[in-house]
Amino acid sequence: MDFETIVNLDYESQHFEFHPRTFVDTVYNAFYEPLFEALNALNVYLCDQYNHVIPADDIRLNTDILFKDLVKILDKAIDKFETYIDENIFMIPNHVLLPEDEVHHTHPCTKDEDEKLDEEIEQIKQRILEERLRKSVLKSKIEEQKYVKEDLITFKSKLQQLLSIIQGCKNTKEDLELTMIRCLQNLNGIKEVHQSSKKSELE
Repeated sequence: MDFETIVNLDYESQHFEFHPRTFVDTVYNAFYEPLFEALNALNVYLCDQYNHVIPADDIRLNTDILFKDLVKILDKAIDKFETYIDENIFMIPNHVLLPEDEVHHTHPCTKDEDEKLDEEIEQIKQRILEERLRKSVLKSKIEEQKYVKEDLITFKSKLQQLLSIIQGCKNTKEDLELTMIRCLQNLNGIKEVHQSSKKSELE
C-alpha cells in the first residue's frame, strides 16, 4: 500500500483509535510467524532424519523454495482481505463525524467568516514569509560577520608581527649605534697607541 493511501486512512485511525494497517499487519503476522516456524522445524527434522537420503543443502534449498511459495500465496490472500475490510469494515459513512468535527457540522461558517479566515490565513502566510526572509538576512549577516571577524583576527596577527619587526629594527639601530661608538672608541685608542709608538721612535 502506497503512502498516499495510508495517509487517507487518517480519519479512520481517529475514529477507531488504531490504524487499519496495524490490524492487517497483525493478521498477516499471525499467519506468517507460525508458517516460518513450521517450515524451519520441517527443515531441521528432514536434515536430522533423512540427510543420508537427501543432502542437507538440497533439503534446505527446497524448504526455502516451499516457504517462499507459501508466502506468495499468503500475500495474495492478505491483499484480498485488506481490500475487503477497507471497503466493508473500515469504511466510515459520510454521516459519521468525529466529536471534534461536529462543531463544523452544527455551526457551519458563513461566507463572510470563510473570507475572514482566508484573509487571516494569508496574513499569517505573509508573516511567515517575512520572518523567513528576515532570518535569511540575519543568517547572511552572521556569515558575513564571521568572515569579517576572521579577517580582523588575521589583520591583528599581521599587525603584531609587523610591530615585532619594527621593535626588532629599533633595537638593532640602538645596538648598531652602540657598536659604532665602541668601534670609534677602539679606533681612537688604536690611534693614540700608534701615535705614542711613533713619538717614542722619534725620541
